[in-house]
Amino acid sequence: MSAGRGPVVLVGPSGAGKTSIAARLVAKDPARFAFSVSVTTRAPRGGERDGREYSFRSRTEFEAMIAAGELAEWAEVHGEYYGTPAANLMPAEEFSPAPVLDIDIQGARQLMRRADAALVIFILPPGPEEWIARLAGRGTESPAEIARRLRTALGELAEAPFFTEFVVNANLDDAVDEVLALVEGGAGRRRDAERPARLRQALEKAARSEIMRLAGRG
Repeated sequence: MSAGRGPVVLVGPSGAGKTSIAARLVAKDPARFAFSVSVTTRAPRGGERDGREYSFRSRTEFEAMIAAGELAEWAEVHGEYYGTPAANLMPAEEFSPAPVLDIDIQGARQLMRRADAALVIFILPPGPEEWIARLAGRGTESPAEIARRLRTALGELAEAPFFTEFVVNANLDDAVDEVLALVEGGAGRRRDAERPARLRQALEKAARSEIMRLAGRG
């Protein structure tokens, strides 16, 4: 796929590192790739700027965008809306950079129905321990909030069999290289075709165990 022909869509469970891969991909070749800025109703986090990480909107504004058909995909996650403006998928010129999207499972399914040229890649974290540590956040979340994130992530992992391209984010640079290989029409650098399925099972088992542990603390 050459730049401008279709979006590169990174999808997967929370904590897999989709955003880091997207940022590194754009930084590596900004003439070829451009980050698609999503809209959201959640509040900005430390260091985030409107129009850079996200375009921040009120619920009323977001719902107006839905009603007007201005979003290529949207979803409600943990009580907040996230979506991709349809305009982001329309290059200004023939050789404009390809948009890179970091979206959730619900949004990816919508986009796959709407954008035939999209390359959708499911990103998996390297293993249960690091992944659960990421989902646990900065240590300020309650056990109930962490358990909610894990339950959401379990639902996202359950959707993995519906996707055909996988990259395991064990090392950021290697993951970016694998994404690039897929963009260029290759099969990435996967040597073990069964690894994604085995890893998904290990992640699911660990998440269920952690949810039970957190329930005991509640």
